Amino acid sequence: MVYPASDVAATPSPFAINHPTLPAVIADRLRQLITDGTLKPGMWLNERDLCEQLGVSRTPLREAYRMLASDGLLSIQPKRGAMVIELSPADIENIFDVLSVLEGLAVRQAAQRASDGELAHISALNAQMIAGYEAGDIRAYFAASMGTHVAINRAAHNPALSAVYDRLNLQVQALRYKSNLDPDEWAAGVADHKQFVAALLLRDADGAERAIRAHLGSKKSFNLRGR
Repeated sequence: MVYPASDVAATPSPFAINHPTLPAVIADRLRQLITDGTLKPGMWLNERDLCEQLGVSRTPLREAYRMLASDGLLSIQPKRGAMVIELSPADIENIFDVLSVLEGLAVRQAAQRASDGELAHISALNAQMIAGYEAGDIRAYFAASMGTHVAINRAAHNPALSAVYDRLNLQVQALRYKSNLDPDEWAAGVADHKQFVAALLLRDADGAERAIRAHLGSKKSFNLRGR
């Protein structure tokens, strides 16, 4: 039997899978390209080229632009299009200072609130990060590294904190990725992770907070160097 479209829409299946929309998929891909430096700060995006490269039309691409603009990653200007936002030294200092406080609170609350299963997941991500570093695979390393930070944030069980953290963290993903292209900074980042994860696994809230805030301070200093 064929049901009218209105009837089908009125009774969605409880087993239905929510697929991401095409603009969301495009936005995710553009975020990756901004993070890894393919789309550089200050670059004007060529709409025609991106449509061809991504195999999409202009309508979903422009919707993706609006999504990234709301994240603070793109600036959209009438008749000129979209540009990748370039953070000033003051922007970098301010964002990393706030992230230091947010991540410090997150790891402290995670030490107090996380389940044993959540801590095991964080430990596994940290091990994946170290394996990526030892293999010289920066993409695998970065995915596990950022996964560790996000998992700690979620283990704090503080939705208000997560909402603020997610938006700010997106704005410095490219800077955090780029810092790993410097061998010394990459090694220092690994050492920092080992320290704050070890403290967290011991539920040492004070030690974990000190270590993760020092880590964010180091990232800030590196990205301000020479600017």
